[in-house]
Amino acid sequence: MRPLLLAALIFVAPAVRAEEAKSVPSAPQPAEKGPPRHNWELDLFAGYGQIGYPSVDTSLMSRWNGGPGFALSVAYRGPHFSHPFLDIAYVPILSSAQTAADPRTGATLSASNFSSALGFSVGPGFDIAWFRIRTGLSLYNVSVKANVDGVENSSSKLTPGFLLSAAGMVWRPNPFALGVEARLALLQAPTEGIYQMSWVIGLTGRWDFARH
Repeated sequence: MRPLLLAALIFVAPAVRAEEAKSVPSAPQPAEKGPPRHNWELDLFAGYGQIGYPSVDTSLMSRWNGGPGFALSVAYRGPHFSHPFLDIAYVPILSSAQTAADPRTGATLSASNFSSALGFSVGPGFDIAWFRIRTGLSLYNVSVKANVDGVENSSSKLTPGFLLSAAGMVWRPNPFALGVEARLALLQAPTEGIYQMSWVIGLTGRWDFARH
């Protein structure tokens, strides 16, 4: 009889210990920390651009080109794919020179022209994986500097406009990203009656300087 009781205890004891282990609540496991859901982003852009519209008659110019363009922007990116941004940009328009002979004296006359714009833009941006597009309302200070035979003249004008940019972030080592960007600056709004547009293409860099 005793051998039967001993065998029964050996068989039943593991099952009892298993049931007791199930009844004891397990310690909660720490939740895995996911990627940041809110980022303050600083963007820096540098490239080359020039006037895109209206077309410029260069037949009488001895030289013409655009110039370097720069932009600095701040954006707030949350869990949604859209984000607001503020952008300050230097926009090249046209740099040209022209020489001609004075019909009265035969002397050579020279003239140069340089135009650019400083703009402030605000609007929404959209992130789709590595692709980013932004559009915003802008205010541009368009300045023109001319020099005719050593006599300088300059003028400036504030005008509303628009900004459209598209960028591809091809290299993204967190919290940084680097890519290429194309920007279109509409320097005069439709209410002005005359459109003037400048394009800039270059490199853009992003830094997520605050995450939470």
